[in-house]
Amino acid sequence: MAIIRTRHIFDKKGFQYTTDIQFQLDAFWQYINITEELIEREVKEKIKSNENFLKDTTPVEIDLWHDFVDHAIKVHTRQLHYSSIFISIYSFFEKKMKQLCKIGEENQLIKINDMSGRGVVKYQKYLTKVLQLNLDTLKNEWELITRYNQLRNLLVHAPSNTLTKDNNGLIEKIHKIKSLPGLTIVDTDDTIEFEIEDKKLLLQFCKVVDRFLDYICNEKH
Repeated sequence: MAIIRTRHIFDKKGFQYTTDIQFQLDAFWQYINITEELIEREVKEKIKSNENFLKDTTPVEIDLWHDFVDHAIKVHTRQLHYSSIFISIYSFFEKKMKQLCKIGEENQLIKINDMSGRGVVKYQKYLTKVLQLNLDTLKNEWELITRYNQLRNLLVHAPSNTLTKDNNGLIEKIHKIKSLPGLTIVDTDDTIEFEIEDKKLLLQFCKVVDRFLDYICNEKH
């Protein structure tokens, strides 16, 4: 059985991988699964019922019986639920990357603020260039993280989940995240709409963050 130890550069008083990272990631997993039951029952099932009603009913019956306001609110509730959890996981990952760099920089002449870049890209560069961590094993995870970074930026900075195709910068970012599991993209002649539609994307992101941080923090002998 492999012996797992904290890398010596992070083996500092006050930092514990289990409590500082693992327990908090486990809390995300639990929160996602608990809240999914409520969202499935109170929101997603009703959205599906409304969509079936719109598809199978006459215009007159739609005008009489369909609650357009309630349907729109539930669609936005679904978006809010998944987007807010995703942004929270990303924020957690970014804070932990910064925390590890701050621990590692104590005995370094080059400090984090001396590095170019922003956010997780800056911290990844510090870990590899200054703290000399070999992250070649994490190439696939890092490639995914860069795509999650694009999604995070879209959710935070894009004016809405529906983008007109005259915004080339944002549309280019959409193309970079198309293959993320659990992300729905609807491409029409004039617009592209994107949405996290189920917990698959959230759980996959948690797995990637877990593998990435575990490899950075711990050595296996």
